[in-house]
Amino acid sequence: MAGSLKSIWENKALRNLLLLALATLVVLIAAVIAVVNDQSSVRTSFVPHPLFEGLNTRLDRVDRIVYTSSRGMSGEDQVVLTKGEDGTWGVEARGGYPANEELVRKTLLGAGNMEAYEPRTANPNWHRNLGLMKPEDIGSSIRVEFFRADERLAGLLVGKMPERAVDVKGEGLIYVRRDGEDQSWLARGRLPLHRNAVEWLDPAFVDIKRENLARVTLWAGTENPVIIERAGPEAQDFAIVNMPEGRATRGAPIVNKVATVLLDASFDDVAPAETLEFPEDGPRVVLETFNGVRLSMRMGGQGGALWAKFDAEADPALAGDGADMTEAGKRAAELNERLANWTYKLPQDVGNQLTQTMDLLTREAGPADAPAASPAP
Repeated sequence: MAGSLKSIWENKALRNLLLLALATLVVLIAAVIAVVNDQSSVRTSFVPHPLFEGLNTRLDRVDRIVYTSSRGMSGEDQVVLTKGEDGTWGVEARGGYPANEELVRKTLLGAGNMEAYEPRTANPNWHRNLGLMKPEDIGSSIRVEFFRADERLAGLLVGKMPERAVDVKGEGLIYVRRDGEDQSWLARGRLPLHRNAVEWLDPAFVDIKRENLARVTLWAGTENPVIIERAGPEAQDFAIVNMPEGRATRGAPIVNKVATVLLDASFDDVAPAETLEFPEDGPRVVLETFNGVRLSMRMGGQGGALWAKFDAEADPALAGDGADMTEAGKRAAELNERLANWTYKLPQDVGNQLTQTMDLLTREAGPADAPAASPAP
């Protein structure tokens, strides 16, 4: 072994090569130590902190939230949420229609609790890579602003989510920067980022329970109504009770779907009631409950879009003589408070179901539809 080392050392070319390799190894080890020490220094010197110091103590003062996003060369879109005197939030672009309170709550708490987790670039030329270019510069970020009257309490630009979308504790991570500052951050926290006003609307709609629904009338007030009802609260299926002679139903599943389609429905858009006029001869649907509530629905629209307007009332005749109408009156008032001042754009499937005619819901009766003969005595 000693002889081999001696021979290598005496060989000038091999000796120089060995010395070069050793020098390279020393430099590499030094570089690794320097990087590790540098990263350790960064980690230990930076402590995550609230992105907006003290904002979480001022959230109750916020009375307006503004979301701004880019529409490319067409400018910007804004969603403005405003807080009314009664404390409820509304969507300005939809005439103040009630906002989804859960989304508003998540927005306020999300901004108030968001932390600057790790610093990122302060070079504006690199903001695009993080999705942090301003909306007015055709950037992909969303600006979220919080106001009290005309005072802006906080402004935030929200960009991309990193590949590592959560931290070691499972909390969400996203790139952000405070509006007006170049310094960007990997932030810890989440808040809703909906760009469309419709996505902020309170989703509550017609919440009549299926077990309370007694009767549905399509094309009410016309010469050819379709009356669909159940025999009682215990009956599972609805039936067409004014079916013409020689016709048969197309099946209980089809009839049940028509009767209950509005109960499980959402809506595509909303506008103040006075925005649209409804023709007197337009489709009209009436829903009646076993406990004495009647909900009338008028429909109209253009270009394939069907809009609906609602009116609720309590009717003792529906619940039977001597029935206590207190609950029915309360339910009718609740429905009117939510629905009566607005007109709703219906999903296409819902509109199609509620405008079906007797011909569409029935077929020509055949021998199999004849009632079974009674057994001979």
